[in-house]
This record gives sequence, C-alpha cells and structure tokens, in this order.
Amino acid sequence: MKLQLTARGLTQLPDATETTGPVTEIDAGFNRLRSLSPSITRYRHLRTLRLHHNLLEELPEEFAALTELRILNLSSNPLRRFPRVLTRLPDLEVLVLDQTGLTEIPADFQPAALVHLSLARNALTLLPESLFAHAVSLRILLLHRNRLQALPASLFRSIALTELDLSANELEILPEELGQLTHLATLDLPHNRLRALPRSLGQLAALHRLTLHENHLSVLPDSIGRLSALVRLDASRNELTSLPETIGGWQSLRHLVLSENRLSSLPAGFCRLPSLTHCFVQRNRLSALPTAESTATLPSLQTIFISGNAFPRAWTPPAAYEKALSHDERGHLL
Repeated sequence: MKLQLTARGLTQLPDATETTGPVTEIDAGFNRLRSLSPSITRYRHLRTLRLHHNLLEELPEEFAALTELRILNLSSNPLRRFPRVLTRLPDLEVLVLDQTGLTEIPADFQPAALVHLSLARNALTLLPESLFAHAVSLRILLLHRNRLQALPASLFRSIALTELDLSANELEILPEELGQLTHLATLDLPHNRLRALPRSLGQLAALHRLTLHENHLSVLPDSIGRLSALVRLDASRNELTSLPETIGGWQSLRHLVLSENRLSSLPAGFCRLPSLTHCFVQRNRLSALPTAESTATLPSLQTIFISGNAFPRAWTPPAAYEKALSHDERGHLL
C-alpha cells in the first residue's frame, strides 16, 4: 500500500494505526515536516520513503527499526549533519541526500547494498576512504556541486559504476585508477580545475558520454581515441591547442563540442568520424578545416558551427561541410 501525501501542508506523518493495511511506500515530499515521531516504527513494512523538500533537521533513533527500508530520499532538508542512524540500515539500496547542508560523511557509514547514492549540492570537501570499501553493487554516484579536491581510492574499486557525476567540484587531478571503472557509461567532470586526464581514460570501453567543459585542459590523452562507444563529448571552454590524431577511433561519436578553446587545426582523423551529426568548433583559432580524398568524409554531418575562428577572408569551406553550414554561419565567413 502506498501513501501519497505530497504537498499536503503536513507537519506530521499520519500514525500507522490510521491506515487500512500494511504500508510499503510513503511519498511525503514538499510538506512542512520538522520531525518524525518515534511511532514511525509502526510502519515496519516500509520499503520506500520520500521526504524531500521538508524541514527535517534530524532523524529519530527509532528510525533504525525500519529494517525493510530500501529507498530513502531526504533531499532539500536542513539536516546539516549526516543522520548517524543511517549507519544502522545496511540494506539501503537508494539514498538521496542532495542539498542537505552536509559537510562530512562519517567513516562508519559503509553501505554495502547501495545501488544509487546522491550527495549532490552539499559542502563536502572530502569523502572517507571507507565509504566505498564495500560498495560492490553501486551503479549511480552523484557528487556534483560540492567542494571535493580529491577522491578516495576505494571509489575506483566500485567497478559496477555506470554513472559518475563529479561536476562543479575543485578537482585538479584524476588518478590512473579511473580506468578500473570499465562499466562506466556516463562521466561528468565539468566545472573543475583539471589540467590533464589520466591515460587510463581509454580503458573506459563502455563510455557513452564524457563532459569536460570549463576546466583547464590543454591536451587530451592519445588513449581517448580508444573510446569507440563514445556518443557525446563536450570539451568546450578549456585551453586545448590540439587534438590527438587518434580521435578517428570515435566510430560512434555523434555530438562533439569543442567551442572556446585554442585549436589552430583539427587532425585528419576528424574526417574519419562516420557517425558525427553535430559539431561545435566556434571561437577557436582555426584557419582551415581538414578534408580527405574519400567522398565519404563526414557522411552523417548535419550541423557544424565554425564562427569566431581565424579563417582567411577569401577562404571557402570544403564541399564536405557545405551542407552542414547554416545560413548564419555562412554569413560570418563573408
């Protein structure tokens, strides 16, 4: 049985004795809950509890009696401190603590059953090494908009990870151990302080999306060309002066964003991107676009943006790009 209590102006949850059957799910987001009564233990069959966007500052010790709980969302509550009672719920599978004012995670929180963990929009500067020591089932980890400067080594032993969001932190380096996350499909790293990427990046054979915009990257490792499953890459607003020739290995790439860098040329491998449909290279230092002898050059290209480069006044785009230039883009070349 599910209790749908969203946006009811509630200051307390209804007592379990008021329900007509065993409750397995409660959705009480967007209310005015400031505390939970110890009587919450009467919901002993509860598996899903969503309390996002309330006014909770803590959880009662009795909360630990909810041993069947698997999904818990406490986002957008003024907790400020990690609810220690959660260390006594080892079977949680989904935990969302976004925007709760957290500054640290206790070392004794060692979730073994978690599949989805979200700690986004907090003030975390570091994570305990123990946090991922037993996280063998973890598939989704969202850590964006914190103040992380480094990552615990144990994170890179979470080899089941498919999605990792580290956007908007203060990371300057990533360790070579990143390559151990071979099931990773999505890796988000924008708005950090990265100056280089590890060579092991090329080991992420399952990677579909890689976002790197607004860092300080001047080069990409040659190994990045081994990401044959990559569909989308955004490396805009960096300091790239060149791209490795190996980019010709991006056989699945459809969306490429390289705008606002320092590129003076594109490698010949750029012409060997059979799936590329949308390309953004505006506001670089390009004076020409690469061409190839083959008539199959960029056969899928639908749109390319090239304004704000250093093309000579009399320069004419090669025929392979003509069909993909919008009317406005042509006007910028006149």
